[in-house]
Amino acid sequence: MTPPTTTLTDSSTDALAGAMVATPESLPVTAKKKVGFVHLGCPKNLVDTETMLGILDKEHHQIVASEEEADIVLVNTCAFIDSAQKESVGVLASLAEQGKELLITGCLAQKFQGELLDLFPEAKAVVGINNVAEIGDVMKRVENGERVLAMQQDPTYILEEDTVRRHITVGSYTYLKIAEGCDYKCSFCIIPSMRGVFRSRGVQNIVDNAREMAQRGVTEIILVGQDTTSYGKDIGSSLPALLRALNEVEEIEWIRFMYAYPNLVSDELLEAINDCDKVVKYLDCPLQHSHPEVLKRMRRPVTDLVAFAERARAKIKNVKLRTSFIVGFPGETEEHYQHLKTVIEQVQWDRLGVFEYSDVDTAHSKTLDGKVKKSVIKQRRNELMALQQQIAFAQNQTMIGQTVEVLIDMINQYGTLIGRTQWDAPEVDNTVQVKGQAVPGEIVKVKITHVTPYDLKGIVVSD
Repeated sequence: MTPPTTTLTDSSTDALAGAMVATPESLPVTAKKKVGFVHLGCPKNLVDTETMLGILDKEHHQIVASEEEADIVLVNTCAFIDSAQKESVGVLASLAEQGKELLITGCLAQKFQGELLDLFPEAKAVVGINNVAEIGDVMKRVENGERVLAMQQDPTYILEEDTVRRHITVGSYTYLKIAEGCDYKCSFCIIPSMRGVFRSRGVQNIVDNAREMAQRGVTEIILVGQDTTSYGKDIGSSLPALLRALNEVEEIEWIRFMYAYPNLVSDELLEAINDCDKVVKYLDCPLQHSHPEVLKRMRRPVTDLVAFAERARAKIKNVKLRTSFIVGFPGETEEHYQHLKTVIEQVQWDRLGVFEYSDVDTAHSKTLDGKVKKSVIKQRRNELMALQQQIAFAQNQTMIGQTVEVLIDMINQYGTLIGRTQWDAPEVDNTVQVKGQAVPGEIVKVKITHVTPYDLKGIVVSD
């Protein structure tokens, strides 16, 4: 089944009025439904998925891994860019065709709200991203026959100290959300309008949560948030202080944080990364562009990226730098593009992704002039990725013969161990194919024998 042709618009959120079905209080509660799940989107969204499943599990709902077994499927959607929105709608349409009841959550739910109840008769509830903690009450209402819209317009939600997640990620690592919301107003991003202002979880709250995860066997804790480098500004703390506190937790082996704002990467933060033995020597800083004129149109901080990289490499021994850029932003000229290309050549980023700009219907950037042709955008991305492939291959070749620590994530169908070095985040960076004996979650020493531009091969070596 192809996705519905109905057009979602941001102006019809009150179309829900006639869609709510009230059920008499005397109606008996039906048997608890088997709950399946589909997770879409970023790691921050994944934490929300696991939190909702944890709440439902605590309330004795049977969580099933197979959608076929489910009575109702929780779909945590993404709407960050147009392609993500289309994917979310496509998944919902496919499940609806199978006759599945739907529990729609996440960014698409927040963005289109009651329209989704109109669009999908199979939708029994639409739950906003700031209503995660209410999922248990929502399910009770659904099981009583209601169609529910749970939507908080003034975002205040933040993970509670006693929240128990049901993990669906692999056992070697897990994501830990340290904050909600964002105070920046990037012109291409709609997240602040949905998730609200920046707000931090307490240090002890996070430390206790991380310790509990590590005690259950998780090797790597990955800190995420819309803007991790702002952590603590609202509660009298800071990201360096949090890293140092987590570094003292005996059960944790690796600590990684993602999504650092470039203008907030202080010397204090770089020193904390260098000093803390459990904090991996990896700095992820999505920079989006290099040219000041493009950055100003993006409403992003202007940063000298060459100086930034030099400072990070001087402060952190053996650090590897990850970033991402957007090409084809409205107004990006050939001069702007060549500036970005030159910076990539100068800095020699260890890890780099390039994204093609696309309009988001409620983002400010959609209103900007100077649209770049899609064919030009694609050509620019392909050229930069080809350049980065050369850089990455040359850097990986220097690894041949080295012995490095590798965290084993899984064993594939051929019996090969698949892992990562400390310089690689899951799903976005290099993997290491390892021959030898180990189990997922174990950190082993591996001698690198072969490399490709984005992957390494090696063999387990004894001490």
